[in-house]
Amino acid sequence: MPEFPGGEKQLLEYLANNTHYPEQSRDDGIQGVVYCSFVINELGAISSIKILKSPGAEFEAEVVRLIVAMPKWKPGMHDGSPVKVYFTLPVTFRLE
Repeated sequence: MPEFPGGEKQLLEYLANNTHYPEQSRDDGIQGVVYCSFVINELGAISSIKILKSPGAEFEAEVVRLIVAMPKWKPGMHDGSPVKVYFTLPVTFRLE
């Protein structure tokens, strides 16, 4: 499986530190989870971002922004060679 630089803990930290709650959704009290998928290619670059489920368009735009801004991942390996891997990521938006 591919790996975010520094591992899962760093991925969670990246999401926590870089996610901006959509202002209109915050004002309206909307929260939820955005499920997205993307491809991590043989070089660790991200492509083919797709939103699978979302509570609204503002959340979708924020998740796409987060994914596009991510650093390159360590690519997935199969039999010692790097391969493309589909990755699904849930991003939770919760009001405090």
